[in-house]
Amino acid sequence: MLIKHSTHPFVRAMYLLLMAQLGAFSVTAIARTGVLEETIVTAQKREQNLQDVPLAVTVLSGSELELAQENEIGSLQKNVPSFIFSEGNSDQERNLLIRGVGTQSFSRGVDQSVSAVVDGLVATGVAAAVLDFSDVQRIEVLRGPQGMLFGKNASAGVLNIVTRNPTEEFEAKLGASYGDEDEVKLNGFVSGPLGENVQGRIAAYSNKRDAFLENIYPGGKDMNDRDEWGVRGKIAYQPTETLEIKATLNHVERDQHCCANPALELVPGSRAEEVGVPAGNENTKLDDRETTRTDTKLDNVILDANYDWANYSVTSITSYVDTKTKDSFLSFNVPYPLGVQNDSEDNSEQFTQEFRLASPTGGTIDYLLGLYYFHKEIKRENTRALDVFGVAGAPIPLPAPGIIYLIGHNKSKVKNESYALFGQGTWNLTEHVRLTLGARLNREVVDLDLTVDQPDDLYPDIPIRLPTSTPGMISESESDNSTSWRFVAEYDFTDEAMIFASAAKGYKGPGANTIPNAITSDQPIVDPEIPYSYELGVKSRWLDNRMQINTTAFYTKFKDFQASVVVPDSIPPVFVLDNADELETQGVEVELSTQINDNLFLSSWVAYVDAEFTDYDGVACWPGQPPPECINNQQDVSGKRIPNSPKWSYNISGNYVQNIPSFPLEGFARFTYYWRDDVQYQTTNGPDTIGDSAGTFDFSIGVEEEDGKYQLQIWVKNLFDEFQEVRLDDRGVEINGQSITHGLAYDYTRRVGVSAWVRF
Repeated sequence: MLIKHSTHPFVRAMYLLLMAQLGAFSVTAIARTGVLEETIVTAQKREQNLQDVPLAVTVLSGSELELAQENEIGSLQKNVPSFIFSEGNSDQERNLLIRGVGTQSFSRGVDQSVSAVVDGLVATGVAAAVLDFSDVQRIEVLRGPQGMLFGKNASAGVLNIVTRNPTEEFEAKLGASYGDEDEVKLNGFVSGPLGENVQGRIAAYSNKRDAFLENIYPGGKDMNDRDEWGVRGKIAYQPTETLEIKATLNHVERDQHCCANPALELVPGSRAEEVGVPAGNENTKLDDRETTRTDTKLDNVILDANYDWANYSVTSITSYVDTKTKDSFLSFNVPYPLGVQNDSEDNSEQFTQEFRLASPTGGTIDYLLGLYYFHKEIKRENTRALDVFGVAGAPIPLPAPGIIYLIGHNKSKVKNESYALFGQGTWNLTEHVRLTLGARLNREVVDLDLTVDQPDDLYPDIPIRLPTSTPGMISESESDNSTSWRFVAEYDFTDEAMIFASAAKGYKGPGANTIPNAITSDQPIVDPEIPYSYELGVKSRWLDNRMQINTTAFYTKFKDFQASVVVPDSIPPVFVLDNADELETQGVEVELSTQINDNLFLSSWVAYVDAEFTDYDGVACWPGQPPPECINNQQDVSGKRIPNSPKWSYNISGNYVQNIPSFPLEGFARFTYYWRDDVQYQTTNGPDTIGDSAGTFDFSIGVEEEDGKYQLQIWVKNLFDEFQEVRLDDRGVEINGQSITHGLAYDYTRRVGVSAWVRF
């Protein structure tokens, strides 16, 4: 077999794992009673068995995440094929990517290509939806365009988070975890009846961690700490057997000094080299006279009403979101004047209303119809000042610091309204053949107001004050009417196996450029992003429901992909929102789950994603790029990689449970190994911004009381201490003398901890 004799390490690993699982079955025979449980999802706005849904969906239960000590959104990439989380300098700049595609822009007027949905609330940014998660029932990751059913966008996929509901019986739980860098995580909930036909639930959590990047500057603050807490309240009221109303109130706050990037290499002869800024392949130290801080407050309210009417289901979801973010980004990792001020304040309000009518199932035609309204307004103000004394290209020597300032101030307001009519119908031709057709009619209106100036009272004592951007004012408005659609054909070739083929056109609305450079841009509001996607998949169960194998092959072409690029020769770097003409992503995802017996569960997945720009000219060159590829500091990246997208990645996980004789306890052990290929981190596709391949092995062992009253475990993340970056950046060359910097996550090195919880 080609797979058996392959020299590629992960192909052989998957082959050996499959053979090991099949071998385990051959020796355990029929005496084993363990079977895979049915997984319920709402990927098509109905509760369905995962194996009956003709979509590429991965589901993680809340219990599974708790057992793995994972409540940070970035950790999902270890457990979901083709899913990547990209950290930013603030919560507004965090990005989700699926199959290599996700929005990566500094502009606040552009939505995420991967939509985040929490309890039916469709949020267009990660900060507006979720920071970390707690008290989760399940997380569904839908890959490929999903905008037809999930709101106004979702051109690359959906992260659908479903939190736990109130219970009819009293329940309570307290949990705590302690790890390296004084990481303390606390969580808990209380749930139960509040009166006749009324139940309530309140859940809270707190995550704190010391900074793990050492700052050697005298009196300087260490960086990349963590301080977040949140509380969620839910009330469920069922006045009749056919009507249920749920109200959810969520509040989250995060304060952190993040995200600084230590230097790998310094520009020869630069001030950074002269003063001895730390650098090196595994450097984790900074030499920074300033600090960066980002504070986020999130409030949302969700009112969810469901009414059963003559076997039909009527649903109304009303939501309101208020997000406030304050950033002060000054950490340039240099011990001399540079970033004097770089303060931003973002205030975002969002209101949505969705109505759905779902038909009964089991007939010749099942259908769902819906109406959707979306309104969002974002106000942003940014003030920045750069001391030219610290700029690498400034004349040497300058008389003194504080002589020349680059100063800028801008205010923007973006209003976005969307109206949609959507529906999906499934025609059950026979007992084994189904055809599904869905469509969404959408109207999008985007308004942008932007002012760029240099107030007279901003550093008036500085002898020379130069603008960072061209002053001016613009007021633009764009509207767009669109149609999204999806067609699916399914065939059950056995009772436990289904094959499906689908074609879809997605949509992501126009994006407003809130970056100051938009004043002189030919296109302050960029065109909509349109994906065309094709999938062929198989979902199957084998060996008396003990093994599940789901496979999807996909191809997606994006037209007018919304991207953020660097303006050539801009000092400091200036970013602009732009449309990349075309990009393509294609590949295969395979997921395998096996319940070996009552005690042992194994799962694995492998993903191949080939994502590249197919038509994109005019991108800034990478530093030092020679002609003829680079002309006038611009290049054509057609045929080159999309950033943050490894070609190959895979996961192997296992969970073993065993009763302990003579004690009312169960012992358990769990492991997860996640490996990803090398990654290009920048659109410029420079040779120095490619991160090496890396693997992480996480392990935990513990005991749980047999009735689930308490649990204790010891855990290790990155057991084999494999150093790895999550970001490489070459944009600081012109302003701080660092040719390459790298970003690091908490588990860039081995981390050990202990956790426990108790139920009441």
